[in-house]
Amino acid sequence: MNTIFYNFPLGTPKVCFTVSDLTVEELKNTGIIPQDSVTVVYPEITESNSIEERALTAYPDRCEFDDLTNPTLVRLDLELIETLVLSFAKNSRQLCLEDLDKVQLRSLVRNDTATTDLIEADKNTLRNMPETIDFSSCTNYQEMYEAVPAYVTVDYLAKYQTAVSA
Repeated sequence: MNTIFYNFPLGTPKVCFTVSDLTVEELKNTGIIPQDSVTVVYPEITESNSIEERALTAYPDRCEFDDLTNPTLVRLDLELIETLVLSFAKNSRQLCLEDLDKVQLRSLVRNDTATTDLIEADKNTLRNMPETIDFSSCTNYQEMYEAVPAYVTVDYLAKYQTAVSA
């Protein structure tokens, strides 16, 4: 089995893929791949492949050929991936802020200013998160994913549970 990438619509850098044990020529003859498409063939991409290779099939709309006339590899458009990763981080941040609002309200009701101040500091860190992520040295999807700060995945309800339930 192979993962075959091809451009579609023809003449554009848009990348599609199919997984097949047929050759590119057979796929073109059956009409699965347009006759005039350029192609790049990889061994079948599965869960055992690297995250970078799996991203090629997970985000084909964010892929491009290295050369549209004679491609040798498929790569991720890093600008589009940066936008995607930042969007995921912002969604996670929003969920964290909602949890922090809940625990902050409980700490305010309890008149626990120390906990309220800690929560506010966490909220400010989260609010500033988009400006603190530096993708400039990232060269692939994995590095961009790792550039997202861990504090957007913290379970803030659990972090403050003892303080607001005591």
